[in-house]
Amino acid sequence: MVDVEVDPDVAVIADLVVASHILENESVLDSFGHVSARSKKNPNRFYIPRAMPPGSVTAADIVEMDAAECTPVAPNAQRLNGERFIHSEIYKARPDVGSVIHSHSRAVIPFGLAGVPLRPVVAQAGFLPPETPLFEIREATGPVEKRGMLVVNGKLGEFLARKLGNAPVILMRGHGNTVVGSSVKQATVRAVYTDINALMQYQALQLSPEITCMDHAELLQNATENFDADRPWENFRRRLEKQG
Repeated sequence: MVDVEVDPDVAVIADLVVASHILENESVLDSFGHVSARSKKNPNRFYIPRAMPPGSVTAADIVEMDAAECTPVAPNAQRLNGERFIHSEIYKARPDVGSVIHSHSRAVIPFGLAGVPLRPVVAQAGFLPPETPLFEIREATGPVEKRGMLVVNGKLGEFLARKLGNAPVILMRGHGNTVVGSSVKQATVRAVYTDINALMQYQALQLSPEITCMDHAELLQNATENFDADRPWENFRRRLEKQG
């Protein structure tokens, strides 16, 4: 019997498709959010859907990208996502990252606007740092006559990756947030619980300006508990299937 070599990136692309659908179903991604995944075969490449609504993504819509140049590997690629530089620059700066998610999470956006730090308040979001960093595009561009809000070139992507540092999440003022993980599953679960954490923190602040966040000891323990991404992933996928 001849052993057939299985392409590991087939599974990566399959997870990427499911993650796009899950995150739309969980109201984390809107019409413009996007998920990417690093290639298992070549760490200098990544996969990302073409410019399209996340809930409609299929395997045929996935484009293989060269991270160094942020260009498609195949000629005549489908229309690319304008903010692909978020992904390419993070992959270049963070070898530990296997997946990147940019969303316009409605629960998270206010924290990038109001000067209120997003902090870990629920156990399932214990991956968050004591204070989530913020990407301010005005800081990235400096004084200019005209400025957009999107990360549409390598310079802006590099600045964002530098502000992210070793954190798992970065806020983007007026533009949502970007979440990273070692795998598509981990990044997806983190994106959902970042949204949940933001909602819970907001609701708690309506009750009192003094809220209790996770402290150093709790965050250290959380990091050693190896949060099982498979369990919520399967739950999110079941909910997706239930929605048809």
